[in-house]
Amino acid sequence: MRTKRKKKTKTTTGVSRRALLSVLAGITLFLAPDSAFPQRPKKEPAPQAVVAGTIFREPGFAVAGAEAVLTFQTTPAGAKKRPKPMKTRTSARGEFAFTLPAGEALYTVRASAPGLEPQEKEVRIYGEERTEVYFNLKPLAQ
Repeated sequence: MRTKRKKKTKTTTGVSRRALLSVLAGITLFLAPDSAFPQRPKKEPAPQAVVAGTIFREPGFAVAGAEAVLTFQTTPAGAKKRPKPMKTRTSARGEFAFTLPAGEALYTVRASAPGLEPQEKEVRIYGEERTEVYFNLKPLAQ
């Protein structure tokens, strides 16, 4: 027993109606105004502060791969407990950066590298700002 196959109906251009409808629907969605499709309101990013700096060694050369550690001396505004220290390594240009919550707080930044004396500096952030810290590490005494 043979079943008859249904023949696809085509428009006069030789394109199936289904393909034509899907192309028209895509164009309609593309050209529709944004108000036709409500979107979730975008969440505003929380305000941030940045502590950035550069680590040098005498006579003024950048130290690549040095370690910078940021320790919270006071709890940032809005935080329930004091966060753990943050660590990073410097870039090839001796640069580092920490992104922190904006708000008044006191931090200690410690810079260290093999063969060089470590240094610490205190940094106070008052709000949404960027603070620069520079270190000039000296060779370890032998």
